[in-house]
Amino acid sequence: MDTPLQWWRRQGWGRRTVVICLFLYVLYLVVVGLILPGWLRGKAEEELSSLLGRTVTVEKVSLNPFVLSATVEGFDIADDRTDTLLGFQRLFVNAQFWSSLFHWRPWVREISLDGLDAGLWRGKGGELSIDDILARLSQPAADADSADTDNADKKSPDTVADSEPEQQDVAPEQEQQEPQEPQEQPVAEETPAGEADGAQQQESPVPALTVDVLQLTAGQVRFIDATGEEPVTLTLPVEFKVEDLTTRTPEQEDNRYALNIEGPDGGTLEWSGRFNLLPLSTDGQLSMTQVDLVSFAQLLRSQFDFRIPSGHLALSADYRFSAEQGQGLTVSNGSLELDNLVIRRAGQEEANLTLPRIAVNGVSLDTVAREVTVPEVRISDAVVKAELDQEGLDLATLFLPRNASEEDDENTEDSAGAPWRVTLQTVALEQAQLTLLDKTVNPATPVALTNTNLTVTDVTVGDQISWHWQGDALLAESGQLNHSGEGSLSPLNVSAAIKADAIPLPAFAPWVKQAVPITVRSGQASADVKVDVSGEQPVVTVSGGAGLNNLDLLEGNGQSFAKLAAMQASGVSVNTAEHRATVANIDISGLDLVNRVDAQGRDLVSRLGTGGGGGDAGGPAWRVGLKQVRVKNSKLAHNDASLSKPFAISLEQWNSTVRNFDTGGGRAAITLNGKVNGNAPLKAEGTVSPDPLFLDLKMDFQSYGMEGLTPYTGRFLGYAVRRGLLSVNSTVKIENNQLESRSTVAADRFFLGDRVQSDEAVNAPVRLGLSVLRDSSGMINLPLNVSGDMNDPSFSVTGLVFTVIKNVLVKAATAPFSLLSSLAGGKDLEQIAFPAGEAMPGAETRQNLATLNDVLSKRPGLSVALSGQTNDEDRAAFARQALGEQLSEGLFRGDWPGEQAALADSRWGKRIVKEFESRFDTDSAELGVEGRDDEADARRARLAWERLVDAAAKDVNAQTLRTLAAQRAENARNELVEQHGLDAGRVRLGEPVVDGKLAGIQLGLGND
Repeated sequence: MDTPLQWWRRQGWGRRTVVICLFLYVLYLVVVGLILPGWLRGKAEEELSSLLGRTVTVEKVSLNPFVLSATVEGFDIADDRTDTLLGFQRLFVNAQFWSSLFHWRPWVREISLDGLDAGLWRGKGGELSIDDILARLSQPAADADSADTDNADKKSPDTVADSEPEQQDVAPEQEQQEPQEPQEQPVAEETPAGEADGAQQQESPVPALTVDVLQLTAGQVRFIDATGEEPVTLTLPVEFKVEDLTTRTPEQEDNRYALNIEGPDGGTLEWSGRFNLLPLSTDGQLSMTQVDLVSFAQLLRSQFDFRIPSGHLALSADYRFSAEQGQGLTVSNGSLELDNLVIRRAGQEEANLTLPRIAVNGVSLDTVAREVTVPEVRISDAVVKAELDQEGLDLATLFLPRNASEEDDENTEDSAGAPWRVTLQTVALEQAQLTLLDKTVNPATPVALTNTNLTVTDVTVGDQISWHWQGDALLAESGQLNHSGEGSLSPLNVSAAIKADAIPLPAFAPWVKQAVPITVRSGQASADVKVDVSGEQPVVTVSGGAGLNNLDLLEGNGQSFAKLAAMQASGVSVNTAEHRATVANIDISGLDLVNRVDAQGRDLVSRLGTGGGGGDAGGPAWRVGLKQVRVKNSKLAHNDASLSKPFAISLEQWNSTVRNFDTGGGRAAITLNGKVNGNAPLKAEGTVSPDPLFLDLKMDFQSYGMEGLTPYTGRFLGYAVRRGLLSVNSTVKIENNQLESRSTVAADRFFLGDRVQSDEAVNAPVRLGLSVLRDSSGMINLPLNVSGDMNDPSFSVTGLVFTVIKNVLVKAATAPFSLLSSLAGGKDLEQIAFPAGEAMPGAETRQNLATLNDVLSKRPGLSVALSGQTNDEDRAAFARQALGEQLSEGLFRGDWPGEQAALADSRWGKRIVKEFESRFDTDSAELGVEGRDDEADARRARLAWERLVDAAAKDVNAQTLRTLAAQRAENARNELVEQHGLDAGRVRLGEPVVDGKLAGIQLGLGND
């Protein structure tokens, strides 16, 4: 039997070749199928672990030498945080040897990856679980760059030595040469960027490669976000398939790919199309359906304050991208849908945004033309709830990152140059519910816009931003709001038409109450205006009309102070540039205003705190013009509770007109009529100007029931009003802040009633004063003139009027005869003289009594008190009478001829001197008259008579004088009653007065 060597030698070269090939093939099978997989598995684990710094394990490597396929199973890169950084269950690569041979390029039938598991972790500081691997992989490159730099900086000594002499030799020659004209350098032709890129691609072509099928099945990508308090894990199933992948001149159906990713809750991403690598281009379709946003939103918890408890996303688009010169990315047929999207702030239960459906259709994009077109955006049944507090609107910060810095907020310039042009053909908001909760007022108050519809069309964003819009909404459940217009930015130009109807004002009551302490109990507002805003420093113009209905305003104590049935303003024009506002017509009906003065003396303006304390707000003053203001069927009321008894007065059936009122100048015409307390007619007309203040007003006021004045008469006069009717005819003029008023006040049958205790009441018999002023018909007519300086802080029209009235009454009560003197022809009848020593009135006395009777007949409310008086004249009269009687009974025994006759008779003269010497026991020489002629005797007799009269007057009996005084009063009373018919009840006798002021009667007035 031959040995193998013998057998080998006996074979021919043909068989030897076959045997060698078979041996090599068997060796190939053994090495590739049995030996190489184990070596590759160990080598891969060792090299990858060393390269990545992580533990890399490979369970199995299989090579099929028959079909040139390779299988790697159980690949895993360990990670402390994710367990597996990257791993897969099976990688299968099936090469096509014969196809590669026939096509003269690598040809792979299939590359399949199954069970991919990739995990990425992010920490609180933003660090990633792969940071150490990235740093490790970049280290060799950094070392190589450093080494190249070091080598470049080093030169050999020989090279340095050779170069230095040349530089030394050349330098002197250059210094000796004259300057030469610079030679023209060849200009390199500019190469277009596209050509340069093409040249570069030709220098570095993409290797030829074809893969029939490239696919990933049952893959998943895990992302673990540990930036928040609790880690959040997002797992995304991933599958994709690329068919006929080629890198060289693909046919129409080559390089097809399909990517499928399943969301954590059932949503899918499908991305299909084809691509080309030379040049790089791709086109296809991208679609996402039912992508649950809840899981993705978990990753934003640590960076943002909002949460997404629900929401699904769907989108689709056709796209094409090319890296060729002049081309880029284009997108067409783009659509996006959001369903049941809910967004709320962290820590809140109530959603800030609820968007049942958002649909965006027909989106197109062109990066070369830098244009985006959106034919339609439709938002249906949105519910928006916002809150406003001292820090601002919560929606303004809801989507801002928590750690956003100021640098993040700065605008960056577009490095690409030309701006993008964005066109939104239609943006529609349908049946939205918008609610703002304002926490800046107390209590926090919501304002709601329901059934809100808004359509914005022709929105263009580019060099200029412009748009059109129209919309409507229901404000606070009942107010209808319609608006439309157009606008643009750069420059700003917005024109809007706004129509509001039945806007409920109580919905805005908290804001009104915060500014002024009043409550809006009811009321509706309406408006139909056009608003224009334009300019870099925006100028606002408003035109149109507005109205109010059923308005009711309350003070803080719950009392109504203003009611309005209806007000309509037409021809409104406002211009902020001119600081001017004009209104053509204001019609007011059913206005009911009440000014209440409380127990502390504060009126409505004081309580509301609107007494002009706002100060100068800066800027030019506004000019306000009112062409016509008409008030119909309205009421003004004033109630004063600061008095001992509340005072109330009202102007009812108030109708007035103001024409051509202008704060910039000119005088407005005013007419007014109404009924005070419902029955006293009031008419007024005149002119007024606000700046400078001017008033020229005539007023006529008739038959006001004065019982209502009791609070004031009680306070200032000390009496209530029993009855009376007041009429006033007045002219009032204010010019240069000086008040001048001329009035005639008529009080018909004005009588005081019960006494009212008041510390401010005048201390005077005011009843008497009224009786003095009241004529026979029961009328009191007073001229009432008031003037004052309105610049005086203490100036008060009411105070001046009552001061004047009080002064007239005090004078009438304390000095009545001075007022009655005009009725007596200028005579002062307070005292009526009688002849000295006489009880009966003389002729002059009777005349004065007759005049007194006339005065009393004109003042039927007055009564008179007659007090008889005597004085020294009466004593002297009694003394002369007694002396005469004594002298007549003396030596001559004759009738007393009277004082003058006796003094003229020498015999009576001697008797008088004799009586003097006898009564005073002295010589007549004491009288100081010398001589003994007739003249001296007459003088001596007169002096003696006067001395005797003076002495006798002192001896007159007081009872005699009292009797004389009483007789005088009685006789005067009889004269008035019996002779002139004066009612005896109006005349009373006073106590007689001895040694009074006069020889007669003193009159005192009283009232019935």
